Amino acid sequence: MALTLRVVAPLVASRMAKTYPISSGEALGSEPLLPYLSPALNGDRLLVGANFASAGIGILNDTGIQFINIIRMFRQFEYFQEYQGRLANLIGTTEAQRIVSEALVLITVGGNDFVNNYFLVPFSARSRQFSLPDYVRYLISEYRKLLMRLYELGVRKVLVTGTGPLGCVPAELAMRSPNGQCAAELQRAAGLFNPQLVQMINGLNSDLGANIFIAANTQQQTNDFISNPGAF
Repeated sequence: MALTLRVVAPLVASRMAKTYPISSGEALGSEPLLPYLSPALNGDRLLVGANFASAGIGILNDTGIQFINIIRMFRQFEYFQEYQGRLANLIGTTEAQRIVSEALVLITVGGNDFVNNYFLVPFSARSRQFSLPDYVRYLISEYRKLLMRLYELGVRKVLVTGTGPLGCVPAELAMRSPNGQCAAELQRAAGLFNPQLVQMINGLNSDLGANIFIAANTQQQTNDFISNPGAF
């Protein structure tokens, strides 16, 4: 749930439609992506891409406040800019810009804004501030800003995943479900969030005049995996 920003080298980006969601570069026939802060990420390894992800973060900066040393989205974008500078030093600015524009970026964020923010504790600050439908609308408006930031940074192929069935996650079942049923409010949250995310993405693509952002229905894929694991 916590993967957030992943860049895949352009030579494999054309195959993105056949393989998603992406959990490693190997799924696309590439080397596994290294974390951006890995000492091994240098030289030609920069050409493969980098993983900027951090567990526990969300769309909002106040998500995951109980965690220490997580890398929030604004910082991930700073690292992404830094990555572009390192890439430009390696191969030149023009070629670096081409690689970024032709690469595939995967962004997965949103689930933690429910489980580690809105529903983290009874009467959380966000749940007192917003009803659940209003909170979802607020998240979507903030998510749009993140996607526009990616566009401003030169990215032109972005795979955007929604949330999975949040109420069926084992940790949430253990805390919220004495009878083993998926937690209803978290399921409701996912059911509100995912369709509005797709709607927002469609509107953003229309405003930009190109299909920059591609929505991936991870909730449906997870449900399919549970109901028919042999197909995977």
